Amino acid sequence: MKTISLPFVLLTLTLIASAADSKPVTNRDGNCVLSVPSNWNVDPGMGIASSPDKKISVVVSSPSHGLSTLAQVEQMAPTVYTNDKVTKSSSSEFEMEGASINGKPNFYRAVPAGAKVCIADLTYETGTPASAKAIIETLKAK
Repeated sequence: MKTISLPFVLLTLTLIASAADSKPVTNRDGNCVLSVPSNWNVDPGMGIASSPDKKISVVVSSPSHGLSTLAQVEQMAPTVYTNDKVTKSSSSEFEMEGASINGKPNFYRAVPAGAKVCIADLTYETGTPASAKAIIETLKAK
């Protein structure tokens, strides 16, 4: 019994520590949020954050007009991010990855937010694709 509970306790402590080591990035309207490491620079209320070395950045937004459904995002995003490939597409999320408009590796994610959508675009020059993807996948509607 003790051997089963010890791994569970360690996992729980790790998850608590991970949550404490992050901070939120909220878009201007306050209806979308994403988590970044606690040492990142976050522009409160603007939906912008960057790593301390400025080699990784993310923007969180929720368009006021034009894009209000995932279907609209799925139709428009590939025309803007022509070097990205769609990696997920469902009624609850849309993701692409590849190279952003400026040529840096990126992840793009959208999720529904009531009558709107939440969108995050992360570009990175350092780190791994897995660590960048872990950040972008924290995007959610409030």
